[in-house]
Amino acid sequence: MTDTSAALTHWRTVLDGLEPLDPPTDRPRPATPDRSTSHLTLTVPATTADTVRKTAAEHGVALPVALLTGYLTLLGRWARRHDVAVGVPADGDLLVLRDCLTDDDPTPLDTSDDAHRLTFGRLLTRVDATWAAARDHAVPFTRLAELTPSHERPSDRHPLVQALFGADVKGAGQERPTEEWRTGAGPCPPDLALSWADEPRTGLRLRLDYPTALFDAATAERLLQTLLALLAAACERPATPLSALDPLTDEQRAELRTWGGNPAHYPTGTTLLDLIAAQTEQNPEATALVFGDEEVTYRDLDLRANRLAHRLRADHGVGPDVPVAVCLERGTELVVALLAVLKAGGAYVPLDPEHPVERLSFVLTDTAAPVVVTRESLRARLAGAGRSLVAVDTDRAAIEAAGDDSPPRGAGPDHLAYVLHTSGSTGTPKGVAVTVGALVNLLLGMRDTFPAPATERVLFATSATFDIAGVELFLPLITGGRIIGADHEQVHNPRALAALVDHHAVTLAQLTPSAWRPLLDAFDARDGDRRPARELTVFTAGEALPTDLAARTLRLGRRVVNGYGPTETTVYATVAEIRDPEGPVPIGRPTPNTTLRVVDDNGLPVPVGVPGELLVGGAGVARGYLGRPDLTAERFIELTPDPLAPDTGVLGTAGGPGGGRGAGRHYRTGDLVRWLPDGQLEYLGRLDQQVKLRGFRVEPGEIESVLAAHEDVADCAVSLRDDAVPGERVLVAYCVPAADRDLEVSALREWCGRTLPNYMVPGAYVFLDRLPLTAGGKTDRRALPAPGDHRAGPAVRFVGPRNAAERAVARAWAEALWADEVGALDDFFELGGDSLIATRVALRLQEEFGLEIPVRVLFARTTVESLAKALMTARRTGDWPAD
Repeated sequence: MTDTSAALTHWRTVLDGLEPLDPPTDRPRPATPDRSTSHLTLTVPATTADTVRKTAAEHGVALPVALLTGYLTLLGRWARRHDVAVGVPADGDLLVLRDCLTDDDPTPLDTSDDAHRLTFGRLLTRVDATWAAARDHAVPFTRLAELTPSHERPSDRHPLVQALFGADVKGAGQERPTEEWRTGAGPCPPDLALSWADEPRTGLRLRLDYPTALFDAATAERLLQTLLALLAAACERPATPLSALDPLTDEQRAELRTWGGNPAHYPTGTTLLDLIAAQTEQNPEATALVFGDEEVTYRDLDLRANRLAHRLRADHGVGPDVPVAVCLERGTELVVALLAVLKAGGAYVPLDPEHPVERLSFVLTDTAAPVVVTRESLRARLAGAGRSLVAVDTDRAAIEAAGDDSPPRGAGPDHLAYVLHTSGSTGTPKGVAVTVGALVNLLLGMRDTFPAPATERVLFATSATFDIAGVELFLPLITGGRIIGADHEQVHNPRALAALVDHHAVTLAQLTPSAWRPLLDAFDARDGDRRPARELTVFTAGEALPTDLAARTLRLGRRVVNGYGPTETTVYATVAEIRDPEGPVPIGRPTPNTTLRVVDDNGLPVPVGVPGELLVGGAGVARGYLGRPDLTAERFIELTPDPLAPDTGVLGTAGGPGGGRGAGRHYRTGDLVRWLPDGQLEYLGRLDQQVKLRGFRVEPGEIESVLAAHEDVADCAVSLRDDAVPGERVLVAYCVPAADRDLEVSALREWCGRTLPNYMVPGAYVFLDRLPLTAGGKTDRRALPAPGDHRAGPAVRFVGPRNAAERAVARAWAEALWADEVGALDDFFELGGDSLIATRVALRLQEEFGLEIPVRVLFARTTVESLAKALMTARRTGDWPAD
């Protein structure tokens, strides 16, 4: 008889800290519980069945132990979890078998000493012992469930475990089943229930039951096939470490290898300048770019770039791999300057004039750029010892006196084209060095992706510091199209941007989903009930595309394409044609001359549907991080052996995955993806804390290091939240004050704004006594509270709106910022506002006041009181008061 007290103590230990398995599903869990299930039965090939029986016998365990061990291993791989629990029914009881699929001693997994790594044989013995201990402490399921408080039991899944294992028939060494065990207890069936039967007449059979609300039949079949392959590989080599067991068949590996490649034959030795020169020679008087009332032909653009290039080369020694900073507003001079740097043989380093001086200084120092192309008004922000400045306005005469002819080629495909800085997790931005060859391959691939007439008129609305701007700038120039430039005001005014798109009949517009949303609102307001036929290709990029937004973009233009790619792989690694907005929006297939591998934590390829890290290789892989060989070696790896070469079941064996054959240099993206059954990729999230905000990569660690340097901050954490402002994702800073110090939002915003670009300055602040910690002593980011009532506000007395104008402004702010009340003295940015929310507020106030409101007005008048006064003045006089 089981000692109930001792049994419950045992189960408390087993269940302590157990988290839901959460295997990858074909559909999100339904809000309303659905108990509908289906099943799939598979007969195990006789040779595999014999191997499993033999291995079980050699290790002194029963057949079901071997099957359960394989099932645990599969679930760990499938859900990317080391801590896995499976429920085993036993005469009305439920035994929970939990195992950490890691080494049984502290030796790291990557040790070369296989003697200390967990093998399938060792796991067999461990599972057998765990099962025996579970039998010895068996209690009824109801008592087991009581160990978890009712308010902590999930309503959308099995209350204890999400995977079950049992037998179909009663026999020696087998637990007695009932048909009900497969559907589990509680409102939902288990995610997966594996049963087995081994009979002389039919052989070894496996049955998998699954909820149809979560899984398709094809997914269930793939899971069973993967289990068979894993069991075969493990039982043939039970002494092989689990981390080296590869369950893919040769057919699966060949399919993934085909999906993961897109070879294209482009001319070798060609540079971007060669491609543009061909268009210039063919149509010299064609319009190359349009900014406002200014139109520039291909001939004029070429001449202006040549003159500046001669000046850079002759007077400043610019040549191959020499970084040249370019700090100019979006406009004709910016396009000329970037082309001039390339013509001089250098690599351009774009700087945003709106970034803080400290940020600009860091990039200039990090790249050691000897020269900066800018305007005279920015000279004081960019000057430095040993650094020359070329001002395109005050130095115009000297530039125009230079030669009109094209300089001799200075840089080839292997030299640098540009260096772009991205956020760094250690608090230091890192410069990604991209070669001319990588840029050319990207543009030729984009030319194939967007054939004419898509590239006839391409919108240029992106900051040059964002890598996707390269497509907007150079793709039209290599195809004979024209750049349609948007100025600063148009970029921040969706109605003005929509008008620009329609006025010039733009054929290709590339924006982040965050930017597309307000622009679509502007198009809806502009179109009304009519639906004009636009020859517009919608290109979304930079962050995940929500399903609802994908559906809206399909109604706007003739075609919708979703792109994905890190800066380190030259803008785009995959593209997807969006036709059906149902379900998660894929990121697609590889761009030309790109190779993709999706691998687990041990570098093994994962089957279709299983999450893994995306590795990107091919012609677009950057040279690395400028001046950071350590970080370059960590993130840019030689993929030898190739995990998708023909298999023997063990990583790195002769004839096995790789067999000595490499797949070339790949970038470890840190992105979690999975292959879909149609050969496209689905983006699932990040493996680290990095986030994407309005297309920009943001490392919370970089913001945290800035905040932690403030004398009033003792501890801090930064998180991207979607529950701070309705419909928006906002960076939230959680700060713990230093002893005897008071924190103020305005002071922290100003502090961050000194060194961080605007998009990295947190939009909301929460002050806490201490940060929540995990059992391991690390910040528990999942336990950080939603801003809500915790959000810190401005440190001023509350004064309610005092007139109709202030009430209208306060109401618009409250709606946009999800605030209960907004006072006359409240500051828009201290309440959590940012540039994107300001755009929405401007549109709302335009309707209220009947005015065209530039977004800059909200940046200049940041309180309700000051903005209301400005609005009333503009309404009365027709002019905006001076800032």
